[in-house]
Amino acid sequence: MSTLIENLHNNNVIFSYYGFIDNSVLNEVLQITKSKLEGNNEKPMIIGKIHDAISECVDNIIKHNFYPDDERVRYKSLLVVSKQQGDYSIDTINVVNSHQKESINQQLDYLHSKSKDELSAIRSKNIIQAENTNSMGLVDLLLKADTCDCTFKNIDSNYLFNINFKISSMN
Repeated sequence: MSTLIENLHNNNVIFSYYGFIDNSVLNEVLQITKSKLEGNNEKPMIIGKIHDAISECVDNIIKHNFYPDDERVRYKSLLVVSKQQGDYSIDTINVVNSHQKESINQQLDYLHSKSKDELSAIRSKNIIQAENTNSMGLVDLLLKADTCDCTFKNIDSNYLFNINFKISSMN
């Protein structure tokens, strides 16, 4: 049986966090991740893309994590940053309720039907019109990531929402 340390090493995990996420945690995550990527002599453009994508994804968790106020501690989130064969893989998992799942699925269906150019146009239009839609974070994430997959898994009467995205270091 492999140990947690072996799993982290074998999967080239650069950073992982499990717990309640708020803005102070986000700032620490971004600072640590940037420092580790700089220590690995990563290109500034790639560091920026990873930084922005993590920021969007974790900001999504902060804004949309579902939990009853008296059970905050029970609903922890997960963030893992790893490097696999030239791609940085970022995974986040947080709890959402059935209403949020339905809304996210509708947004994803719509956004996945669009090309990168169409997503850029949606983003530009919303910035010009100063609209703040729920899907703007997903639009930004889809534009920054080379691939982005979202899945749900039942947990009690809620769902674990997983976003996995990859950013190539070869760009």
